[in-house]
Amino acid sequence: MTTLLRQLKPAFCIKSMATSDNGVEITWKDGHQSFYHNLWLLDSCRCPKCFQRDTLSLNSGHDLLKIPLNPTTEKVTIDPEGNLDIVWGGQETGHHSVFDPSWLRVHCYNDPALKQKSKPQLWDASVSISYFDYHEVMNDDDVLLSYLNQLVELGVAIIENAPNDEQSFRALVERVGPLRQRYHPTNVFTMDRQNTVAQAIQHSYQLGRLRNHTDVTA
Repeated sequence: MTTLLRQLKPAFCIKSMATSDNGVEITWKDGHQSFYHNLWLLDSCRCPKCFQRDTLSLNSGHDLLKIPLNPTTEKVTIDPEGNLDIVWGGQETGHHSVFDPSWLRVHCYNDPALKQKSKPQLWDASVSISYFDYHEVMNDDDVLLSYLNQLVELGVAIIENAPNDEQSFRALVERVGPLRQRYHPTNVFTMDRQNTVAQAIQHSYQLGRLRNHTDVTA
């Protein structure tokens, strides 16, 4: 394990950094290069104003529609701990973001493996949503694969004829992959909107308006 960690360490260390009008290019010590758009970096900000570290969720004040389409940086540096340190300018003057290099490397979207993924289908008036029978998804691997491909490419698919009980829903989830409890404060199969503790820390349990957002990049 020690040898493996020693081999991986350069991949998570920034060798050099350069900025452009719309983003930051990083060269890692293992030679890999990554480019991160300013808009993506600002939307992924982990400062206390934007993000709750204890629950890994966005703060209610983080409004995607208020983020400038072309955010500008005032100063971009590598701090003494090796983090990418950004002071934003323009409409976001005073906003400060710090990104751990290992987090950035894991979320590099220049990775060749990402280029092999199916290209998402953009929606317009002609979009057609596919329907899948619950029992066919549960018993036929080819149908399951078609269902998953549709989710990846279009972002939505509908399963019909499913039994209306928790056991069947759990079986469907586990048909796709292992069930994992995340940071949501109640059971994954319930939505207890009277849970005041849940409302205090997770937007999905709140009764108020859910603003436009991108899902959290963990």
